[in-house]
Amino acid sequence: MAPDNDDLSTLRRLILKSQQESLSDSESEQANRIAQSKAGSKEAVAMIDQLCAFSEFSSLDSPSLAKDVFDVLREQPDPPVKAAVRRVPTALRNVVAVSPSAPSTASSPKSSNYLWILSLVASNILVASLAWSLAGSLSKRQPVGDIVTQAVSPQLVSMTACVWSSSDDSVPAIGQPIPTGEVLSLVEGIAEVRFGDDATRGAVVRIEGPASVQIRDNGELRLLRGSLTLDSFGSDAETLTIDTTIGRVLVAGQSSIGLVSDDIVSEVHVFTGSALLNPRGVTFETEQIRLIESEAVRVFSTTDMGSQLVRFAASKSSFVSARSAGFDALKIGDDYVKAVKQSEPGVYWRFEQLHGENPFYIENEGSIPGMNAVIVGNPTWRQYGNNRVAEVGTARASAFRALETWPEEPLGEYSVELWVKPQLYHHGEVICLHEQEELEDGRHQHTMMLEVTTKHHFTHRLSDSAPNRFRFVHRQLGAPQPISATSLFAEQPYEPRVWQHVVAQKKGDRQLLWVNGQIAAERINPVPLSKNVQILVGQVYPNSEYRRFAGQIDEIAIYDRALSSQEIRTHIRAAGRSIAPKREATDKDSGTTSP
Repeated sequence: MAPDNDDLSTLRRLILKSQQESLSDSESEQANRIAQSKAGSKEAVAMIDQLCAFSEFSSLDSPSLAKDVFDVLREQPDPPVKAAVRRVPTALRNVVAVSPSAPSTASSPKSSNYLWILSLVASNILVASLAWSLAGSLSKRQPVGDIVTQAVSPQLVSMTACVWSSSDDSVPAIGQPIPTGEVLSLVEGIAEVRFGDDATRGAVVRIEGPASVQIRDNGELRLLRGSLTLDSFGSDAETLTIDTTIGRVLVAGQSSIGLVSDDIVSEVHVFTGSALLNPRGVTFETEQIRLIESEAVRVFSTTDMGSQLVRFAASKSSFVSARSAGFDALKIGDDYVKAVKQSEPGVYWRFEQLHGENPFYIENEGSIPGMNAVIVGNPTWRQYGNNRVAEVGTARASAFRALETWPEEPLGEYSVELWVKPQLYHHGEVICLHEQEELEDGRHQHTMMLEVTTKHHFTHRLSDSAPNRFRFVHRQLGAPQPISATSLFAEQPYEPRVWQHVVAQKKGDRQLLWVNGQIAAERINPVPLSKNVQILVGQVYPNSEYRRFAGQIDEIAIYDRALSSQEIRTHIRAAGRSIAPKREATDKDSGTTSP
C-alpha cells in the first residue's frame, strides 16, 4: 500500500464533505496540504472528474471549472494570491476547500487562498473542460431536540441538458426533494441524485437517459428501465437497496456499481466494493448471487427457456456517467496526417493551434486556398498526448465555420471524414454544408448534414426513427424532397464519450455512412451536392445555438471524391485504431448487404 494512501482517503472524504457543508479551519488546512502534493493533485482531479462532469442548469451553458480557474490566474500578480482570490467566482467559492492560513482581501470570509486549485493548474494535470456541480446545499438541516439531523428526501443535485417526462407533468429541479411514489422518466441526458442523510451515509446515483426510476415511499430507489451508476458512502457493513426487474440489489457501503434493466436483459456490475443480488421469480443454483470488485452478472429473460444467468467482467465503459470527458484518448500522430494528406483532401482542419487575430481561425491544410475554419464563440481544447482536439457545446456554445464557399460546381461524389466523441445522447449538429444566403426567419437551407440524434419527442418528422444514431442527410438545395428520401440513420447507436471515425459520403447514385471502417447505412440517392455552400461545425445555423453539438471533434477532412474502403480503413489504422466488426445486416433501402 502506498505510504500516502491514508492521506488520499482523507482528501476524498474532505472534498465530498465540502460539497455539503463548510470545512473547519483544520480540515481546510489538511485538504490544502494533501492536494498540493503530486499524488494529492491527481486524486483531487480524479474526484472532480468523477463528481462534477455535470452542470447546474438544465442547459449546456453552465460555466466550466477550467474557465473559472484560468480567470483566477489571468490577472494574478507575482507574488500570487491576494488579487487572485478576488477573481474566484462566488459559486466556486461555495464548493472548494479553502485555507484560512493565508490572509484574504476579499469581502466574503469564505474567499481565502485556493492553493489546492492553483496547484492543479501548476501541475498541468487539470482536465480543461469539466463543469462543476453548483447545486449548493444537498439537504436541509432539521433540529430534533438537541441533535441536528439531515432531511432524508432524495434530491436532484446536478444534471446535463435533460429532457424529462413525468407522470404529473412536473419537472425535477436541482436542490429540491424528489416526490416519492412518482415515476420519473429521463428522456435525454444524465441526472445526479443524492440519497442519504449526510456526506458520509447514503449514495450518489447517476441516471442515464433514456431511463425510468421511482422513489418509493420508504425512500428506496426502483429502476424500471435504463441504466444508472451508484457510489455508496458509509461503512462497509451498511447497505443500500435498489429494486430492479430481476430482483433486489443490496449494495455495501464504500461500493461503486452499475445497473442495466430492460424487458429482456438486466445487468449488475460491481466496480469496487461488493453487492448482493436477490433474484425475483427465477431459480438458479443459489438464492443469492454475491458479486465483488470487477465482477458482473447478466440475466436473460426469455419466453421459451425461462431465465439464464451469465457471469462476466464488470465494465465501467458500458456506463456513460462512469466515463470522464477525457475517457478514450485520441492520439493522432504523423502517420495519420500523412495518410490523410496522401488522399488529397480539399479541406483538412486540424486543431493543433490558432492563427490570426480575433476572430481566430484554424488553418486549412488541404489543397483549396482560403478555406480556413473561423472560430464562433468559445470552444475549449483537450490534449491527448501530442494531439489537441476541439471541444464544443459542453460548457458554452461554440462552433467553426468557413467564410468561403465550396464547391465551385455541383458534385456527384464527395466525402466528409472526421473523428467525433459525443458528450452524451442528444440531438446535435456535428457538421453541415448550408446555403450562404439566410432565409427571412434566420435559418439556412442545407445540402448535407451529419448529426447525432436522440429519441425525437419534438421533431415530428423524426419521431419514428431509431434513437441515439448518427444521421446523414444529403439533399439538393431548393428541391422539394421528402425527408425519408434524404436521411440515413446508422444501424447501431453511437457511443457517448468514445471516439468514433465517421465518413459521410456520396458515390455516384449511392449515399453511404461509414462508422469505424464499416458501412453503417446506405441508400440510393442520385442528387448531386449543391455548389457554393459553406461549412459549419458544431451547430445547425451560423447565427443560432439551436441544435448544437456537445462533445469533441478532430481531424476534419473533406474531399471532392468518394474515398475507397481501403483508404478509410488505412486512415483508421494509421491512428492506431481497429476496424469495427463486419456488419452482416441487410440494408432495407438499398437491398444490399454491407461489406
